[in-house]
Amino acid sequence: MKTCKLKYPYAIFFFAIVLAICSACENSRHPAPQLQTEKDSIATWLKKAGQDTMAHTRRQFLAKAYNLALQQKAPLKQEYLSKIAYQASLLQDSSLFKKANKEAMRLVLKIRDTAGIADTHWNYGAFYLDRENYDSAYYHYHRAQKLFEDTGDTYYSGKMLYNMAYIRGRIKDYTGCEVLLFQAISRFQPQDRYKQLYNCYNHLGVVYEELKEYDKAITYHKRALDYLGKMDDKSVFLQDSQNNIGLIYQKQGNQEEALYYFNEALQTPGLESDDVELYTRLMENRAFSRFLDSDTTQLPQDFYRALRVWEDRRNTSGIILGKLRLARYYIKYNDSARARDLAREAYDLARKIRNNRDILSALLFLAGADRENGPEYLQEYIRLSTDIQEQERRTRDKFTRIQYETDQYIEKTRQLSSQKMWILTVGIALVLLLLLLYILNRQFARNKLLHMENLQQKANEQIYLLSLKQQAKLQEGRNQERIRISEELHDSILGDLFAIRIDWGFLKLQGDPDSLQKHRYYLQELQRIERDIREASHELRNEPDTYPLNFIFIVEKLVQKRANTGRFKYRLVHDDSIAWEDIDEVIKVNLYRVIEEALQNCIKHAGTTLVEVQFQRKKNNLLQLTIRDNGIGFNPRKRHKGIGIKNMQSRIRKLRGTFHIHSQKDRGTVLTVSIPI
Repeated sequence: MKTCKLKYPYAIFFFAIVLAICSACENSRHPAPQLQTEKDSIATWLKKAGQDTMAHTRRQFLAKAYNLALQQKAPLKQEYLSKIAYQASLLQDSSLFKKANKEAMRLVLKIRDTAGIADTHWNYGAFYLDRENYDSAYYHYHRAQKLFEDTGDTYYSGKMLYNMAYIRGRIKDYTGCEVLLFQAISRFQPQDRYKQLYNCYNHLGVVYEELKEYDKAITYHKRALDYLGKMDDKSVFLQDSQNNIGLIYQKQGNQEEALYYFNEALQTPGLESDDVELYTRLMENRAFSRFLDSDTTQLPQDFYRALRVWEDRRNTSGIILGKLRLARYYIKYNDSARARDLAREAYDLARKIRNNRDILSALLFLAGADRENGPEYLQEYIRLSTDIQEQERRTRDKFTRIQYETDQYIEKTRQLSSQKMWILTVGIALVLLLLLLYILNRQFARNKLLHMENLQQKANEQIYLLSLKQQAKLQEGRNQERIRISEELHDSILGDLFAIRIDWGFLKLQGDPDSLQKHRYYLQELQRIERDIREASHELRNEPDTYPLNFIFIVEKLVQKRANTGRFKYRLVHDDSIAWEDIDEVIKVNLYRVIEEALQNCIKHAGTTLVEVQFQRKKNNLLQLTIRDNGIGFNPRKRHKGIGIKNMQSRIRKLRGTFHIHSQKDRGTVLTVSIPI
């Protein structure tokens, strides 16, 4: 069904576009080239915008280049605009970027320049990725990748695949990320693109580390180092990889290997001055491996040293990690108060920057370290973890839809480009056919859905009946056990105590008055114990347990759950004279389902803040259910697409009862059901 909803409307849209394009006239000709001085001026402003260190000055240079570029003719105009858009994205100048890239996109679409269209999509992808707008970035990278692939430019196609894989990794879709990375590798390998191959294998190492497949992660990190060895400019890639490998060994518990890689990286000449943050991470990771290995050399000094660097550089993530590691250090060495303080500080900072990973780490630590508030921290950890997993699932589903829809769009566009004349002649007939198929398919799916819902409804009713029968069995077992215990107390234990007291009373004891007085006291205590046991025995037999899970209890649980979901208050009123145990289970099942459906409607449509559910016993053995809300109301006479009300009416009709709804706009809704019992 989802495929139909996406596919056919897009087809109609594409057909309309093609018809419009085919009917348009293209009379433009390539203009004469611009003066060399003008071109040189744009290139000069672009060069200055890329070299000057002041952001404000760079923006001014870009603005001048943009104004001159607008005066150029194709194809130079779109080329310069694309370059200007890229520079504006780097400068975080959203306004200029959007203007330049939008104009560039218009021009390349007009001349149908596939490579130019791909380039502008690439610009959009980089722009949105920098702002962590991952769905939009993924969409444009995917479009660019398909277009580069169509032009045979496998290198840029591979770069787009890598960017898409990076985004998949950010949303923790590691399977999708893995697939895209191997696709990118297949593009880079024949061209000996060592830097890109290093990036891909390094990223694969990170992916398998997140999947806790540590041996695979190390294998791919080492393969990345093989390609790094073939590169001329290694920068700090080597130390970065050594840090990654060390962290994997650290997680495996192999601190000896971890320390080897951290020390190897730290011994790189000039690393502290070239990349102070990488140097600090390595030093802190080394200190943490020592801590895990119960080696307190330079601890906690190295932790504090790293923390000062993060604070000086205002690196909040580094500060959070540093405080959490110090907290673990102090909890291990019996300074619980300081550990809790550091963990709370880390928790507050993580919440401030909305870093869910560090929030969870801090909560998990506090749940174990803070005895007083531990359960609350653990409960918050579980709630947040569940929310994050659900959000990640929705995000992954969204990216799957984006990729599917983009593939469909690109495929249709390709078909339309090659079959323009054929579409012109048969397009209308095809649209009608597609619409007919869509309607038939939707109707078939709706019928199938109704059938499945009926089956599910019957299954739920059977489960509910079995649940009630099980409750009755539990009640019966409890009462039997009470009677058995009562009889055992009365007939056995009480008799034995009585015999002991009588025999003890006939003993002719001699001794001092205090001992004889104690003897009489204990006889009286035995008699009191006998009396207490006899009373307990009678109470057990005469007051059978009332099993709490009766029908009203089940209904209240349902109402309470729906109230929490819909964020409304509720009031449950029931007549104590109604003997629910004597009412047929089928009636109770159907009443339960009617209440469930009514509450669901309150949540979805009513916008209510208060719901009242009331049971009353009326004359002539009628059981009346009333459900009242203070929502927005509706017109009961108007036909509705849903089947909820029809299902409720059908249920009550089968029970030979009556069903009535009274509702007015902004005055709420009252549902009344009467059933003979």
